[in-house]
Amino acid sequence: MNYFAHLHLAYLSNTSLTGNLLGDFVKGSRLSYLPRELELGIRLHRSIDSYTDSHYVSQQFKSGFKEMRRYAGVGLDILFDHLLAKQLGINYNVLCQKFYKILRDERYFYQAVLPADYQHKIYLITTDNWFASYSSLSGIAVALKNTGKRFRKPVALEQMLDWYTANQASIDDGFKQLYYDTTQFTLAKRDELNALLD
Repeated sequence: MNYFAHLHLAYLSNTSLTGNLLGDFVKGSRLSYLPRELELGIRLHRSIDSYTDSHYVSQQFKSGFKEMRRYAGVGLDILFDHLLAKQLGINYNVLCQKFYKILRDERYFYQAVLPADYQHKIYLITTDNWFASYSSLSGIAVALKNTGKRFRKPVALEQMLDWYTANQASIDDGFKQLYYDTTQFTLAKRDELNALLD
């Protein structure tokens, strides 16, 4: 899952939005130096990534990208944010603004323990309204293209949109199942991690 999906899952599970995004910015398994809610969020983020990567829907989707299978997961994560925005409909923009406010507030509150690269990324996300573009295919095309350029050997991730437009109904249905299953997993995993961290 990509940034917006992780934030939405944090919101649904009533866990820290900052903690759930930090999973991409904090390395290692020793996290007890962090506030408990951030540690919980990081561990939840990592569990969600493992779960969705191995889910049969993700595996089925990745199988269509044999030539760039190594990078397909990255592209799918970005596309999933678009599919989630589409699924949320009119609530999407409201949630974006709510998430921006929480992230800005938590960035200030946890400033002493947040990595500099995370703080910079959150500044860009909240100032430039990154998630606004996720609701349109043209916005996702730009995100896919820019991400593909960051690899040592550039990958045309935006080609995924041809696959999506050709198989839209079945991909939308598959994503709905994946996201439902991931939400149920997230709620159960949150309870499991809370018990372990007590």
